[in-house]
Amino acid sequence: MPFDSTTPNLDALLLATALQLELSERDHRVAEKRYQFIPEHLQRTGSRLQLYMSTAKVYAQGSRAIGATIVHGAADDRFDLDAILEFVPPRESAPGKVLDELHLAFQGFPDVKEIKRCTRCIQLQFAFMHLDVTPMEPAAEPRAERVGEIYHSPDHGMDARLPVNPYGFAGWFRERLSLPSQAFIDAARAMRARLDIKDRLVAGSIVADADVDDLPDLIDPVRDSPQVIGLKLMKRYLNLRYAARDMKRPVSVYLSKIAVLVDPSPFGLCGQLVAYAKELDRRMTVALDTGRRPDERNPVFSGERFNDRWPKDAMEMRVFREDLRHLVKELERARQSELTEIRKIFDSLFGETVSGQAVQGYMDGVVGRAGPTPYERGKGFVATPAILAPASVAAAPLSRAPSHHFHSGLLR
Repeated sequence: MPFDSTTPNLDALLLATALQLELSERDHRVAEKRYQFIPEHLQRTGSRLQLYMSTAKVYAQGSRAIGATIVHGAADDRFDLDAILEFVPPRESAPGKVLDELHLAFQGFPDVKEIKRCTRCIQLQFAFMHLDVTPMEPAAEPRAERVGEIYHSPDHGMDARLPVNPYGFAGWFRERLSLPSQAFIDAARAMRARLDIKDRLVAGSIVADADVDDLPDLIDPVRDSPQVIGLKLMKRYLNLRYAARDMKRPVSVYLSKIAVLVDPSPFGLCGQLVAYAKELDRRMTVALDTGRRPDERNPVFSGERFNDRWPKDAMEMRVFREDLRHLVKELERARQSELTEIRKIFDSLFGETVSGQAVQGYMDGVVGRAGPTPYERGKGFVATPAILAPASVAAAPLSRAPSHHFHSGLLR
């Protein structure tokens, strides 16, 4: 994928901003260790769910599964990660009872600061990281791979079971992505190294430094897809826009599906983000004009509805549409601006700290190289033109956790 030749500095800064939102390589390894410790903790002697864990599986879902995890930004400098805990609970267990029992079973999890029982998951809160563990009961055989039901148990209202297949969605998402050229991947890798993305997660008693270092670094070209970069930037922008609002922001799985349906833009990263925002705007306009709320389904499992909790009314759609139009307007203004003004625009869109670090990393590349360079002061990064070729990336296979019967499938 080439940067837009008309505004290469803007594309370079968008890339630097997106990279600043990522976990560091070490943070990925710390997070993975915490995923891996879930089965050991739930199978420990005295665990309330020990008897039901022998055939269970745990695997990543959401942003972790599709390479789109970012720093939240609005509340604190944290990452929100998600896991599915697939197991068969005691027969005829009510949704609320399953969540209550899992909440109790997670007590004493090492390094956790707080354990919260939510409507559909158990949230393990660590320093700079929240891990949402959603229990899922597998559907009766024969079934599509990892189809099941999650539990919905609100403080007010009726309990419910919801059919889902997050593993299937993650595989579909990754297969639909158009991967960038090797030249673009190399440029992103070089920029990551120059930005020196800081480690945020602290290795505690279950993730000793030596054990963390034994894990391989994350090498996944999916995270450099233009659709994924656009998704990361959109999520960060919306986190900041909704920080002071008393309303739900659009759900991530809905944003993720639409992001991958937008074809790669020939006008670089800025063009990608603008096209993405305009497609979401179009969908909100259709919904408002027809009076029909969006009803996106899991493309590999039509029984799973992505819009069951958002939007609840026309007001939420109108607010979201205005945010999208504001984003497009500001990006178009940035196209016509010099670096100083772009920095101010990015401060507002993506956060002052991240924007400042992105600009600094970009400028370090401009002035810190000797000899021929793809950078020109006042113009920015000029990438060698490359054609974006689509590629199929299959979901990672289920891996078997040693030393017990609990199978750990970590899907990145």
